Amino acid sequence: MSDNVFIVFLKSSLFIRLVLSILIIVDGYMIITPVFGAYTDYIDWRANGFSEWLKSLGFMKLLDIPRFLLGISLIFLSLFMLNGARIAWVFSLFLLAIISFVDLKIATENIHQGYFSLGLFSALSVFWRRYHHHSLTSAGFVAVTCIIALLLYSIFGTLYIGNEFLPVVKDGTTAFYFALVCMTTVGFGDIVPVSTDARVFTVTVIILGITIFTTSVVYVVGLLAKGTKEIVRKRFSYMKNHYVVIGSTPTAVSVYQGLKNRDLPVAVICQESHRTHYPEKDNIVTGDPTSTALLAEANVKQAQYVLIMTDSDALSTFVLLGVKQLVNANKDVKTIVLVNQESNMDKIRLLEPDMLFSLSSLGGEVLMRVLCGETISNASMSDILLNKMVKN
Repeated sequence: MSDNVFIVFLKSSLFIRLVLSILIIVDGYMIITPVFGAYTDYIDWRANGFSEWLKSLGFMKLLDIPRFLLGISLIFLSLFMLNGARIAWVFSLFLLAIISFVDLKIATENIHQGYFSLGLFSALSVFWRRYHHHSLTSAGFVAVTCIIALLLYSIFGTLYIGNEFLPVVKDGTTAFYFALVCMTTVGFGDIVPVSTDARVFTVTVIILGITIFTTSVVYVVGLLAKGTKEIVRKRFSYMKNHYVVIGSTPTAVSVYQGLKNRDLPVAVICQESHRTHYPEKDNIVTGDPTSTALLAEANVKQAQYVLIMTDSDALSTFVLLGVKQLVNANKDVKTIVLVNQESNMDKIRLLEPDMLFSLSSLGGEVLMRVLCGETISNASMSDILLNKMVKN
């Protein structure tokens, strides 16, 4: 029995992620070890300045600055990858691609390191399905950390080669300013790289800035939108004896506003293109209203009334069928259908909605009562809706 459990564990996603995370930690360690190994005695930065202190470290050569940060970032990201975080997988894949390219094409003395990183890149690409976890907390943390790492790389690099800019960059405030200008690709042009090393460094900051900023912002915004939808879904799951308005016609919007004004619980299902017809933060779910999954999200099974008010009688018919399929024989859920064309009244009536009405018929009946001098009361309106519009 224990052997079977062990075999299942070896085949599990957790084991695969564990092995890959360990290999990434090893890769990161192999990257930063030579940097520490080249460490030499350093001078006092308080007496000679921060730039001279960086240069005296020995291991802070131009290519060692990004390599050191890449190695540290890989070790950090491996911890999130163990949990299957998709954003950590994305950034790790990107960093491994950079390391592989640099070590195989530029810094050929690290060619073995490049092949190892390339192998890890291929392994992560093969097992991409194992990293499916989306979390707003981990996404924000990873994104912020990568941006901070890029900012430190930009500041330290600018200070290190500060003499190769015009004007010369000597202090951290100016380096911070130049780093932000490069990362955001603003490019005011008040600080200009004048040497080949400075230009190459500036290009790397711009490329990394575009990539990291764009990926982080897009991913986090996407998760925020997804998180908002999850909040709405959870809110629906707790709703009972509520009203579900399906559609975005003027009648549907008017009924929705009337229910909200009376402080009654109401949820709305409409198509994505019609989302702007309703308030931004209310209980709105968008998609195909004929989908039973979408109807289930609005918790129609425990609704008091389902009001189907679309602009197409054919669409309303399919929506009514979906609602009937979900509620089955639950008589507590009442269905109300708005008919756009009078000729479709009898066809939709075959599906036995609890209430069926047409605005043209309802308006004509009310007008006739007014012309004939008949009193219109709540009882007479109920009689018009329940008897005239439902009975054969």
